[in-house]
Parts: sequence; structure tokens; C-alpha cells
Amino acid sequence: MTAVPARLSASSAAGAPAWFVLAWLVPVLLVAVVSFAAPILNDGDTFWHLAAGRWMLDHGAVPKTDPFSFTFVGRPWVAHEWLSEVLMAGAFRAAGWSGVMLLTGLAVGLTATLMARSLLRWLSLLSAVTTLTVGLACVGPSLLARPHILALPVLAFWTLALLEARRRGEAPSLWLLPLMTLWANLHSSFIVGIGLSAAFALEAVLDYRRWRLRTLLSWPAFAFAATITALVTPHGVEGLAFPFRVTAMKSLPTIGEWLQPNFMRLEPSEVAFLAGLVALFWRGVRLTAVRAAIVLLLVHLTFQHVRQEVLLGVIAPLIVAEALGAALDGRSQPRAPARLAAPQAALAGALLAVVFVLRLAIAEVRTDGPTAPIAALAHVAPELARQPVLNSYDFGGYLIFAGVRPYIDGRADMYGDDFIAAYNRTVGGDAVALDQAIARYGIRWAILTPGQPVIGALETNRGWRRIYADRYAVVDAAPAGQTGS
Repeated sequence: MTAVPARLSASSAAGAPAWFVLAWLVPVLLVAVVSFAAPILNDGDTFWHLAAGRWMLDHGAVPKTDPFSFTFVGRPWVAHEWLSEVLMAGAFRAAGWSGVMLLTGLAVGLTATLMARSLLRWLSLLSAVTTLTVGLACVGPSLLARPHILALPVLAFWTLALLEARRRGEAPSLWLLPLMTLWANLHSSFIVGIGLSAAFALEAVLDYRRWRLRTLLSWPAFAFAATITALVTPHGVEGLAFPFRVTAMKSLPTIGEWLQPNFMRLEPSEVAFLAGLVALFWRGVRLTAVRAAIVLLLVHLTFQHVRQEVLLGVIAPLIVAEALGAALDGRSQPRAPARLAAPQAALAGALLAVVFVLRLAIAEVRTDGPTAPIAALAHVAPELARQPVLNSYDFGGYLIFAGVRPYIDGRADMYGDDFIAAYNRTVGGDAVALDQAIARYGIRWAILTPGQPVIGALETNRGWRRIYADRYAVVDAAPAGQTGS
């Protein structure tokens, strides 16, 4: 029987606490922090996602047309995040807002676990902590109770599976394909998974030193199969085309989450980019051409739209970990995962159970906010609330959630460029656009963000009366008998 070298044994023993803390305790802490972080609810889209999930639970079907607005009701709508919305609505029915927050926290914690376990296989504890921190910081600006967060564990697992297959010199297992189907029904970011499959297939073809006919054929076949399995959704080909159709919209620059990062202040994506440059210039981190291209493409997407920062934060650390470990520690082979001792497993499980109990026991109560005009809507008489309304873009989700049909909401892909452009002119106070909107849709009241130019156009030029106002919303109503300008 071969003796274990003392140095190796000591190293393994020293590594176990690091694995336990970073791969288990830190994710549990993240579950707790996120589950109690009220700001994750500060997005108007959360409301309509919950309403959509509620509709699907009630009707036992995925809607093909818009059931919510009064401007587009009955028109085609691709509910591409339907499964996430059902999960969110189920959590809400089970435990209210606390359930939604806990579901979001669990998704973040699971993502952190997958990332930490992978990073610790290649990096020292300090390097792993730093890389994980930078990566999760990029997720932070998009940390909201929305479907894209629920898809993050799938994104991390898929990326790791592809990387492991490349390390072994084999194509990924076909058992991974059902995960693509799950992903395609959770969120449109599944298209990134297909792109990664194609990229690593190209890397396998370019890796001439490890050419094997079976590998050369199986990688492109897997990428093709991943594309086919992504079609297994209620929307089929339309669901596959959806991400491309959205990113081609001309109105995206007018929507907050599609803006470019503001580098007048220090952004997490800038930190990640600079940290990557330091590692490159200081330690000479060397990636394959394909992996370097993937990272640079992620940086490009982040600089285009701030919402893509989350992709950079999850994917890039996993891709650079092996090369970073080689540059920093001369590591050519990954460490085996440290075994979680029974007392450690019990402690992690107990802490997670405490988070569950506390989060579900403490009810989360929604209050007024920039996307939740709760008090303002409460001052609208039910008979008026049933009439056509002109609302701020960010209020649409809450109106749907409260059972009021909005003029517009966060489903910009459904409304399209022309409608959004006309809407922007309307709330910008353009007299012609406002007259056309009132005449076409028979608008009888408005719930708007204070300071929007259209408020003055309604009250000063058209004699609308103010019903209510607070720091978040202004409610106006048309004079009796007024049907147009």
C-alpha cells in the first residue's frame, strides 16, 4: 500500500475548510442576504411576471396572445419565460413576497456554489475568493426577482459541463440536452448556451493535437442537438428567434435595462475588465483563441447593454479559471473536490433551514416605490380604473398585477418599436401624439411619474383634474364628457 506524502496530506486537510467556507457557507449566506434584500423587488417587470404566472396557473395553459393590456389585447405575445413565471407565481401563492424572494435567493446561492466549486479546483483560496467576488459583483446590478436570475444556475452548470468535456477531450454527454430544454422554457438566455456549444465545438476542431474523428463529429452534433432541443417550448421556432428579434429593436436605448453602463462611476463590469487586464499583463494568463474570443464578446455585450453584465459575471470566471490557475500556481490539473464531512454538511443544512424558516415566517409587505404606485392606485375609483389609462412605462407591471389593463408595460418586445416611439412622444408632451392617443384609445385617466411633461399637457392644456399625487405617482382624470383633445 502506497503511503500518502505528508505534504500532500497537509495540503488536502488545509483545503477542506476552504471548500466548506467558500462553496457552502458563503452561498448559504448569499441565500440569506438576497432573500431579505427588499431592493430585489424594485422592478416593475416582477409584477407582470407574477401576473403572467398566475394566469397560467389559473388557465392551465401558456398564453399565445396578450391577456393583460387594453392597447394590445388579443395580439400575439411570446411568453418566452413562462416556466420561470409559473415558478415565481407558485412561490408567491405559497408564501407571498417572502416566497418570491426566497426563490431568488436560492437561485443566486446555487449559482455561487457551482462557481465556487469550480474556481477552487483551479485556484488558491485567495484567488478563488477574488474571482468569485468580481463575478458576483457583475451579477449585482441585475439582481432582481425576475426570470433571468432563475436561469443563472443552468447557465453556470451548462458552462461547466462544456468546459469539463473539453478538458477530457470528449463531447458533452447527451444527458445534458434536457437541461437545454429546461433553460429554453425558463429564459431566452438559452441562446447563450447554444452559442457556447458552437464555440467549444470550434475549439475542438481547431485543437489539432487532440484530433479524434469521434470528437470532431460529436461536438458539432451536440451543438446541433442543443439547438433542436431548444425548440421544445410552447413557441417552437418563434422562441428560438425571439432573442434575435429583441436585440434588433431600435427602441432598446430608451429602456433602462438596455442602456450602456455608466462609466462616469465605477461599475462592476469595469472592475472585472481591469482585473482581467492585470492578470493578463502581470501573470501572462493565456487562453485559447476561442476562449479569449468568448470573454471579449462578453465584454462587448456588457459595454452595449448593462443587462448583459450578468453573463460576463458568471461565464468569464469559469472560462478563465484554468488558465488563471496555471499562471498563478503553475497548476495543470484540477484539484479533486474536498469531501464535506458529516458535521459540516449538517451545519450547512441547518443554516439553510434557518434561512428558510426565518424568510417564510417574516412576511414581506410591499410599500410604495418607483415601480409600485400602491397608494396612488388605491385612490382611483374602481369604475375609473376599468377605463383606458395612460400610464408610465414602469407602472405597467403593477397595474397588471393589480388587475388594471395598462396602456404599456415592460413587454417591449410585444409592443414593438413604432408603438414605443409613439408612446415616448406622448409622455414627452407632444400635443399631436397625445391627442392621437386619447382619441384612438379613449383614455379617461392617467397614472404617471411626477415630472413627466405629459402631466402639464393634460392639466394645463386639456383641463384634466388631479385626483392624487405623492413622491412616486400623479393621478389625473379627464373632465366629464371629454372624449378627445
